[in-house]
Amino acid sequence: MHHAARSISEGAMMSALVGVVLLINRQFAGLLEYALYWLLSLPIIVYTVKYGWKKAMMPCTAMMVLAFMIALPTTMFYLASALLCGVVYGHGVQKGHSNAWLLTWCAWLTLASYFITMVLFAQVFGYDPQDDIIIAQRLMEMLSISSLNLGQVAFMAALLISVITAFLQTFCVHLLAVVLLTRMRLKAPQLKPIHTWKLPKWFGWLSICIWLLFSLKNVLKLEGNSLVLCTAVYVLDLAVLSAQGMLDVLRLAVVLHRRWLGSLGVLAVLVSLLWTPMRIFIAWYGIFRILYLA
Repeated sequence: MHHAARSISEGAMMSALVGVVLLINRQFAGLLEYALYWLLSLPIIVYTVKYGWKKAMMPCTAMMVLAFMIALPTTMFYLASALLCGVVYGHGVQKGHSNAWLLTWCAWLTLASYFITMVLFAQVFGYDPQDDIIIAQRLMEMLSISSLNLGQVAFMAALLISVITAFLQTFCVHLLAVVLLTRMRLKAPQLKPIHTWKLPKWFGWLSICIWLLFSLKNVLKLEGNSLVLCTAVYVLDLAVLSAQGMLDVLRLAVVLHRRWLGSLGVLAVLVSLLWTPMRIFIAWYGIFRILYLA
């Protein structure tokens, strides 16, 4: 009896917290739902880890009813996607699934929500393709590409931004959930230190092939969709290699006890966004790190 009453009271508290966030979001004209809606996953993650996914359906239903009364339809969708991600993540933690399982499922669910908001119901959610065209122009200037169709590049830019943002949000939810669950002394995923993360060697060889293909795109006379796909894969590979290079700098900072090296690694990645030689150096250093220092 005491356990049931406690689960009900904690569910009511979680619903009240989400209700406060929804009211704040309404006052700010929906600003929070476009940038920080993934934070709404955290309360239901804690509840699911503690009581299971079946009991988590009760506060989820209460939150959706609350959103129906005080929020807009778009906010209800963002809340539903955050709750679904939270329940799946919490269930995975409770069952002892690996970090890869947790990250994969959360990333796919986040990508699915982006697909719905940016493709199926773009006009309902206020998605403007003109923003993609501006991003595409900047991307073409950064990569020194002039032979691509602007519409295709805009689609590629939207796809890349969606994938990268989904993975960043997944990592944010994962890290914050671990911190929150640990502080509340609940079952939490076991994390390795970030400076010990490394990619397999096969990814290094794959990156070399991708870079060679992109460098020889004019010789191979890639056009249309082939060139768009090649460029998209190249940009994703560049982002992964940059992250690997920065992690290796963090490893060096930990080993040498030099905190300034960590700041230097972050600064180098930021500079590489504007300076091509730095971007190439970081990427090839990442490949060297994967192949020979793993």
